[in-house]
Amino acid sequence: MNKIISLNKNFYWLFLLASLISCKPTIALYDQYAYTQATSLKVDMQNLALESDSISYDAAKPDIDKVNVELQKAYEYNKGRDLNSLSTKQYEILVSDKEFYKQFLNNWKSSGKENAAFAQDASEKIGQLLDQVIKLENGKNKPQ
Repeated sequence: MNKIISLNKNFYWLFLLASLISCKPTIALYDQYAYTQATSLKVDMQNLALESDSISYDAAKPDIDKVNVELQKAYEYNKGRDLNSLSTKQYEILVSDKEFYKQFLNNWKSSGKENAAFAQDASEKIGQLLDQVIKLENGKNKPQ
């Protein structure tokens, strides 16, 4: 009988431990700073794309460098958060030399200036990419 009670207690503690572990979130909680970074980057990056039809890449280089530093900061911040691999992967797309944003910058650099239609399209695509980051962050559970 004592063995059964002891076994039940062990099972109870094991069940309680498993329950607590399974309640742990599988994605990072909402982070106001990460959300603010993403919304600020969206505005800055879209404005940068829109001005690509009116000023040369060389003239915009200080602004480009500033936005790229802010993008790198956002990437590093999100990469350092626990359970935040989805957001990190979205930022990896933005910082990658093989993806749209860096290709846009390379195209702007080689052409000097973009045409208005291309600048508008680039701004919209950048906005869509950052909207994904913003929506993911905004959809996360709020800390209590």
